[in-house]
Amino acid sequence: MNNLVASIDRRRHFSVWLRTGRRPTRTADGIELKFNPYHDPRNGQFTSGPGGPSSSRGSATSRRRADLRSQRSFESVAKASPDASSDKMLGGDRIVDAVYLPDDQAGSFQNVQFRPPMGMPRGSNSRAFEDPMTLEQAAPGIRDAPGGAIISLADNVVGATAPANGLMSAITRERSTLLIDQINAIDPKWNFQSLDFPKTWDGMRNQVNDLRIQRAAAFLRVKGDLQPMQVETLRVMQDLTDRAYDRAKKAFEEGKLRGRLSKEQAIGTYIDNVVRADLRVTYKRFDLKSVSNQVRVNRREYDTSKPESSYRQPDARVGDVAFDVTLTRKDLKSPQIRGFFSADFKPSFVVIIRPRQLGIGSSYIITRPEIRK
Repeated sequence: MNNLVASIDRRRHFSVWLRTGRRPTRTADGIELKFNPYHDPRNGQFTSGPGGPSSSRGSATSRRRADLRSQRSFESVAKASPDASSDKMLGGDRIVDAVYLPDDQAGSFQNVQFRPPMGMPRGSNSRAFEDPMTLEQAAPGIRDAPGGAIISLADNVVGATAPANGLMSAITRERSTLLIDQINAIDPKWNFQSLDFPKTWDGMRNQVNDLRIQRAAAFLRVKGDLQPMQVETLRVMQDLTDRAYDRAKKAFEEGKLRGRLSKEQAIGTYIDNVVRADLRVTYKRFDLKSVSNQVRVNRREYDTSKPESSYRQPDARVGDVAFDVTLTRKDLKSPQIRGFFSADFKPSFVVIIRPRQLGIGSSYIITRPEIRK
């Protein structure tokens, strides 16, 4: 198994090559330089684009500076909390991209993520596998959101969406190695069982997805931390919901779901049943029931705060997070959502999962409101 720090360094170098077309180099003082596409390679003058006319606003440059933080050891992953970012948890040099932006008064540096290099389309998946490990990372802004707020999910929650090609295959292979190293750091007794790296694109993605769940299971088994499993439950349920939606629509059109229910009710019922059944299979495959009783599928969650107790049944529950699969948008006005928040397990969030085919922002998270007793 390759050293984790070396693996991360190679992955970062590969990411730089994807964005710039050049391999990163270092000067004698340790500063790493990144190719700047905004200059004319024939004379070195800065331009408005590769090989274009010289810019009238002055020079521009980009530089990658190595952080002076000391290298963290491979074993630091086992001590890390999933709240930490992947850079902090995994250790190694943290490289910062910056572009110099001159103006009439004074120049300033700005992170390159706000100005993608020319030739690289927006929405690139070069960082598609730097996945979140907590819901706060999966939904930016949720930490400071008011009670009852609806927070959209980050684009990288579900996983890579790029088409299969040689570059994505290389990234996927590197991602698998990284996940295996992480799991071994958390649980040294864990062994990765595989005959060989998958040959098909679907096989590669399935292996990465399985390793993500294995990592979450290791956090739960060794540290009792449910946060990574909450994110993986969201990801698995979203994928199952998307697949079930397509099958349900086709079944309805073929007359296999027709009955007393309306089209939306028939499709919704089909999706609920399929997602719950497949989620149980996933949990059973990773033996999560023996690890924690806080990972539940379609179980009654009681509210005993009133003389006559009542209950609600979320499609899934992981710790203090409830998950609900639905076709319609729901918020605090929905009795079902209010019932979830009133339950004895006091959920911090309710995750609403809808088919992504319904449009951008179809799935989201509702934060816990201030419930008055």
